[in-house]
Amino acid sequence: MAALKPLKVSRLAVLLEKLVPRLPRPKRIYEQYRTPPEIALDMALCIALEDCGLAVDLGSGTGMLSYAVSLVTAAYVVGIDIDSEVLEAARGSALYRMSLVDFVAADVASLPLRRLEDACIVENPPFGVSRRRVDRLFMEAGIDLGARLVCSLHYAGEGVKRYLSRLFSSAGYTAEFLRVYRFPIPAMYDGHVKRIHYIPVLLLKARKGTQSHGAEEHRGAGGA
Repeated sequence: MAALKPLKVSRLAVLLEKLVPRLPRPKRIYEQYRTPPEIALDMALCIALEDCGLAVDLGSGTGMLSYAVSLVTAAYVVGIDIDSEVLEAARGSALYRMSLVDFVAADVASLPLRRLEDACIVENPPFGVSRRRVDRLFMEAGIDLGARLVCSLHYAGEGVKRYLSRLFSSAGYTAEFLRVYRFPIPAMYDGHVKRIHYIPVLLLKARKGTQSHGAEEHRGAGGA
């Protein structure tokens, strides 16, 4: 496995944009969209100081988050997706030979994994357009694994913060809301009329077993 030299975040974004494959045949039922590399790197940086030996990317698609985490951290990364076609594309990237990343085909609703209490979860779950609150399956999967940290993206609709705070609090986590992005949705499916449609997406970081410190929401350069 060839090692990558340390690169600036901006150059990493260019590398990810170039080497992470596009979705071969996007499937609307899974709400498959490609995470922008800048957002993926933000999420990777969220766990970079957490000393995670293992990072699990739920709904990994063609590997944008998995590869971003691998480039930024020292973690062994496992990407999990229900769609074996996108995993085949992910393994076809040149990054696969340069990174400590594996991809596994599985349904997040019934993960074939033992509890991973020292793991960190990263995920960009479906936003719930095709299946209402399907993102809850992804959050509950991370919680059920016993992960000590969950870093995820969610549609920033009304009441979402309260909903997410209650969900994680009931499982013994404290949720921080770090940033809101303008997330680009390209015209990929029937009914899409704009070439690119932007939606507000919230970056959440939930830590297990800590108390709330009144964390503020921060807005990055790319935030909405």
